[in-house]
Amino acid sequence: MTMTVIIILIICGIIVNITSALFGIGGGVLMMPILHSLFPELPLQVISACSLTIVIGSATINLCLFHHQQIKINRKNVLIWSLAMMLGVQIGFELSFLFSDNSIIAIFILTLLTLSFKTLFHKPRVKAIVPPKPKEAVSNATMCSLGGLIAGITGIGGGSIMAPIVTQIRSVSPKQVAVYTNYMMVIGGIGNLYGYLSRPFVLNSTLATWQIGYVNFAIVGTVVISSLFTVYFSMKLRNILSPELTTKLLGVILFTIACYMGFLQYLFT
Repeated sequence: MTMTVIIILIICGIIVNITSALFGIGGGVLMMPILHSLFPELPLQVISACSLTIVIGSATINLCLFHHQQIKINRKNVLIWSLAMMLGVQIGFELSFLFSDNSIIAIFILTLLTLSFKTLFHKPRVKAIVPPKPKEAVSNATMCSLGGLIAGITGIGGGSIMAPIVTQIRSVSPKQVAVYTNYMMVIGGIGNLYGYLSRPFVLNSTLATWQIGYVNFAIVGTVVISSLFTVYFSMKLRNILSPELTTKLLGVILFTIACYMGFLQYLFT
């Protein structure tokens, strides 16, 4: 890697940590287009694997800080939703080999546009924090599984998809969303990391030394280590911004990334 690429990855690590702490997204949605721009020679499956591995590292860092803030969550829901998402991610990863690069990018863009509009035009409402009914519990798990499916195909990262979904769940308060999604990204991500590492892949590049399966740890390590630089700043910013403003900012970010990826793929190739 050149020094310019390393600097860009360090900046990405800083941004990934902030987005993970504020919005509950692990940064996969950000890393996919950036890694695709920096390493166009890498297959999209490798970029997806690196992206999702970065998500695990960033989310783990934030969970350590969330623990000190003592934000209470339902551990049973975390486990069920994480397992459902993990199942979807694994199926999506296997299905990704059946799609062309253009198809994967098209799914990526359409998903982000849908989520951005849903987030931007979401009307906050006062809702009671109540335990989910049995039918709602099944519906919530199903939505998490479908979100994981799309994440596995595109490499977006579960947080970008799960944050809007978890926001709609009646038993979750706005302050809990980021905590839930970070837990889901770690548990679900670790469960699927084996699939990325165990699948054989030969990389003809100077980065091959750091390649294990479909994950390149030179890329992943640079981003995750640099994300440590802003952990306390991210938490302070999280306590300052209102949930309503945070939601709108998330919608703008998703829309901007979708447009960038569309321009990159269809106007400059």
